[in-house]
Amino acid sequence: MPELPEVETVIKGIEPKIIRNEIIDFKKYSPKLRYQIEGNIRNKIIKKFVKSIYRRAKYIIIVLEDNQTIVIHLGMSGRIIISNSEDRIITKHTHFLISFSNEVDLIYIDPRRFGLIKVIPSNFLFKSKLFRHLGVEPLDRTFNRKYLKRICENKKSPIKSTIMNQKHVVGVGNIYASESLYLAKVNPIKESRSLTTEECNLIVKYIKKVLNKSIKLGGSSINDYAMVSGKLGDYQNKLAVYGREGSICRKRSCKSKILRIVIAQRSTFYCPVCQK
Repeated sequence: MPELPEVETVIKGIEPKIIRNEIIDFKKYSPKLRYQIEGNIRNKIIKKFVKSIYRRAKYIIIVLEDNQTIVIHLGMSGRIIISNSEDRIITKHTHFLISFSNEVDLIYIDPRRFGLIKVIPSNFLFKSKLFRHLGVEPLDRTFNRKYLKRICENKKSPIKSTIMNQKHVVGVGNIYASESLYLAKVNPIKESRSLTTEECNLIVKYIKKVLNKSIKLGGSSINDYAMVSGKLGDYQNKLAVYGREGSICRKRSCKSKILRIVIAQRSTFYCPVCQK
């Protein structure tokens, strides 16, 4: 499932291709996604220029003229391909296509159909049900040790569940939660309320470090993810614990094997010696 670094990488691939260009067409091929693709999207976005593109949580936000914003979520298996219009290839998993005045197409492909596209008035965007419940961005200054310590107070839930809760902090998915907690030397099943201030500081530090490093390496190409160009990300080759059940801990002085447990129905990987 594409997580924050993968979405950020996709945005970096999209932006130079479509920014300040006019939308000249929208075609819907398979409307069944998480929400049915609305029939009036074309009328809302046609002949509008792209003003800016950015990310909120795992949402791709394309701001248009005239108070309109396109919101795209990649779901579990969604991919965006940027193609020249004359080289356009439509597959059975293609859901929609946006054509631009520079003869570029944005093509959305999603075999598992958990993604979405919505067009929302720009001045209502963050009041909509997609965004109003979201917590802080993990790469912002607002996500710090004091904030994490405060949201952990009185919570019996495992710390991994807390940092993956979108109401508290957005975009820290399963891969990066496991990796960050390993580097912070915190057991993923540890009760949130029992964390020390120093542990909160280390968790915040390594969440930021892991996310930034993954963005730099183009994300993690696990399962369906690839960059807009079709190239694979490289961070999956740097993983310390995720997906390494039974392998020896990467810390040279530790000979323990990485364990896999399930927290909140998600596979969780950790070192029982390094993470107390």
